[in-house]
Amino acid sequence: MGVFIGNLQPGTTTSDLLDFMGDHDGMTDIEIVKRRSEQGEEVRFGHVLFRSQGDATRAIKLQQKKDLHGSMVLVREYIYRADDERRSVGLQIISQEEMDRREIDRRYS
Repeated sequence: MGVFIGNLQPGTTTSDLLDFMGDHDGMTDIEIVKRRSEQGEEVRFGHVLFRSQGDATRAIKLQQKKDLHGSMVLVREYIYRADDERRSVGLQIISQEEMDRREIDRRYS
């Protein structure tokens, strides 16, 4: 199972992400994906693979609401998509308050 780590700051490296994730059991691979938004801004997210769903779920729970390089990161299950499938029209950077509001909405909807 994969874990998505979003809202990474520019300059974040795989070593930084490895340090952030710590010694979670079952971690098999880690990478940082870099893309450009339609506005030309660099957007980064991490992708961490685990041997089992249980290992990934524990890591997600332990890493929630943690800071990395001055930014609260978003940690959730990675959703696999086809290469040509887009999640949204344009990538956007959102504030921590907006992330928190969306999480509350998601939990209580």
